[in-house]
Order: sequence, then structure tokens, then C-alpha cells
Amino acid sequence: MVTETDIEYVKTLDYIVDIPSTLAVQQLNAHFPGIDLAGLLKQVDELLGEHADKPVYKRLVIDATPEPYFEIIYRSVNHSDPKNGLMLIRAFYYAEGALIAKHTYLSLPENARNQKIGTAILANFLDQYLNMGVQQIHLLTGLKDGGAVWAKMGFNALYRHEMEDILHAAEETFPGTAQLQLVKGIFDAYYKKEPNGRSFPIRRWADLEEMDQILKQYGWHGWIDLTNREELRNFKENVGR
Repeated sequence: MVTETDIEYVKTLDYIVDIPSTLAVQQLNAHFPGIDLAGLLKQVDELLGEHADKPVYKRLVIDATPEPYFEIIYRSVNHSDPKNGLMLIRAFYYAEGALIAKHTYLSLPENARNQKIGTAILANFLDQYLNMGVQQIHLLTGLKDGGAVWAKMGFNALYRHEMEDILHAAEETFPGTAQLQLVKGIFDAYYKKEPNGRSFPIRRWADLEEMDQILKQYGWHGWIDLTNREELRNFKENVGR
């Protein structure tokens, strides 16, 4: 449960809060219950602060009109710099009655990569997702290697046309091979059964060595169902929770 003391503490971390503390508390507890907001943002600061070029822009967007919406923004002054910029954006909203956490953006400067910082951020947020009762995580893969990384994390792909693009890339990269037949077989088996399916098991492609470089070059929309015990268990294992 969020308190006014939590909101005031968050402000000492230099977060801009869009609405008065009392209203922020009401909105968060009514629509996004269970979050340890102060603890989470303290962890974010501890993990990212030393790597972000100052000044850092920090903002909480809390809104309930027309639908409940909550967003955390944390970005360095040079956030658009692909080499040195840092940016984290996470959003929470409802769709068809389900509470969604959207991984809008995470970019780390080069000197902070390969230090498991991204995994630590993900693990801390996952703790809060479970506290809040988040049912799904949605994302658009991107940045360096994201298309392969998130597939290996166990996310399912939402859109068939994006998978068709990746399949066509495989056909051009290693045509007429047994590997291609395996890649195509995974695609056909799923979409023959689910022509309009929104849970393509792209991890099966990610497990194939030949697909690694292709997946790293393509962005795709994905999601994971935290109410599915197997998907949640696999995801926890990947983030060390």
C-alpha cells in the first residue's frame, strides 16, 4: 500500500509527480494496489544512478481518465545517445480487464552493459508485478540484440506478419537447408492450428543457433502471461527470482 509518506520520499529522489500526493495515493491504491513504490524507485536509483549522465529526468505519470494509467520515466540528459544514453520507461494499464505492465523502453550506456544491471532491474520490477497482481507483460523488442534476448526469456510473439518477416529473412539467409525446414516447420505447426494466433512460441526459434543473428536484427511485439504457471516459472528462472 502506498502512503503519502512514500510519495514525499519519492519526491526526495527528484521524481516529478503529476498530481497532489493525496490524489496520487488514492489513484495508486485504487487501481495499482500492492506496489512498494518507494522501495522500487530506490532500487532503480541504486542500480542506474551512477551510470546516468546528469541531470536525470524522473517522472511519475498517474492518471485515471479515461482509464487508469501509471508510468515511471527515468532518463539521462543524453538519453537519445545510442552509446552513452540511459532510459527506463515502464507503464501500467488495463486491457480487457487484465492489468498489463508494458516494458516501453530500457537502454543502458555501453559502460553499463553486460553487468547484469538489466536483469536486476527486471527482477526488481517482477517482484512488484507479483505484488500488484499484474497478469501480463507486453513489450516491443528493440535495441541491440533485443529480438533474441526476449525470445530466450520466454516471451511469445503477438503478430503473425512480424514472424513472417523473420521467416523470410531465414529463407534468404540459409535457403534449401535442413535448418530452414525446421524453422519453417515451427512456423507452420503453430499457424496451421492458430491462423490468427497471438502467442507464437518464438523461443523455439531462439533455441536454434542459426536463428540467433537473424532474431537480433528484428524487432517484434511480444507478451508473457504471468497467470500461466509454466511461463511464470520459466520467467522467474531467467531473471533469478
